[in-house]
This record gives sequence, C-alpha cells and structure tokens, in this order.
Amino acid sequence: MKNLLLITMLSIFGSSMYAISIYSEDFSTDASSMFTPVADAGGAEASLTHNAGGFLELSGVNPSDGIGKAYIWLANVGVPALSAEDVTISFDLKYDGPMVGAAVHFLTDNPGSGFTPLFDMQTLGINESTWTTVEHTISGINPGHTNIQMQFQLAAGAFAGAGGTLLLDNINVSQVPEPSTYALIAGFAVFAFVAIRRKIK
Repeated sequence: MKNLLLITMLSIFGSSMYAISIYSEDFSTDASSMFTPVADAGGAEASLTHNAGGFLELSGVNPSDGIGKAYIWLANVGVPALSAEDVTISFDLKYDGPMVGAAVHFLTDNPGSGFTPLFDMQTLGINESTWTTVEHTISGINPGHTNIQMQFQLAAGAFAGAGGTLLLDNINVSQVPEPSTYALIAGFAVFAFVAIRRKIK
C-alpha cells in the first residue's frame, strides 16, 4: 500500500512538471496556407510547398548579384487564451541540399514580449542528413493572449545562388504553469496524500 501511495504522489507531481501543449502541427496534411510570404519570400524565386513526406519546404535562392535577400514566411496561429506568461515554441529543421551564403533566423512578435529573435540557427547543428529540434522560449507574453506569431527567415547573401531550401516539421507551442498553478497542484497533492493515507490505514 505504501508503494501505491508513492506512485500516486509521483504521478501527481510528475504531471505538473511538464509543459502543456496548446498548439501542434505535424504537416501530415498540407497546412502551408498557415504561412504568408513576406518581403522577398513573395518573389518568383521563392517558394513554400508541402512535401508528401509530411513537412514543408521553404526555399529562396538569390537570382542576382549586388543585393541581399530576406525570405520570410510568417504565421499567426490561434491558441487558447494563455494562462502563463512564458511560452515555448519547438520545431524540427533540416536542409534540403547545401545552404549557400545564408543565415537562418526565427523571430516572434507577441504582445508583452515584443520582438524576440533566435538568430543564426545554423549554429545549432542543422544539417542535410538528420532533423534538428529547435526550442525557443518567449517570456512575458500577456496572459489571455490568443495568438502566437512565428517567422521563419532565410537571409541570403548579396550574390547569385545565395540561399537554399529549409525543411520544417513538427511545430509545437506549449506553456509552463505559473507558480500559482504549482501551488494549487501542491495543495491538491497534500489533500490526496492525506486522503490516501487515511484510506490505507
């Protein structure tokens, strides 16, 4: 019976330690319409396509010398009203062929948190052979907010051929309960602990 009590307590506290997923997209179907091309992503040399393998291909290759290109794809996704100020966005990235003279950035702009960038994601080990999971935590979003903005950007160099194709999969948005929520969970756990002890005596 003591083991049952211990297992119950661990399950209560263990579940409170995990972030709560409030949005996810695995691109098993074509959800490319969630993105809007911004800046040079609207050019003829750029594209956003759904791959039948279950991911998106974001492509932009500078067609000429002399000026850099900013290929940006913007998504605003609806989420339940936030009950926490800290939100974590995770996603999987991979290159489809060499990325030439280009930097890969991720940016958000949400009420309360403002503009939060994750520059130079290529330094995180993104490559052509395996998927790399990237996490970005945004702090200070206004509680009650019901939209999360995401921008994926290829900053291509000022020469012909700069750029490449970025593969995107498994977007997930989660929030971690606030300290007050942990207090409620702890209170419930103590109540459950007392109730279970009385029952097994």
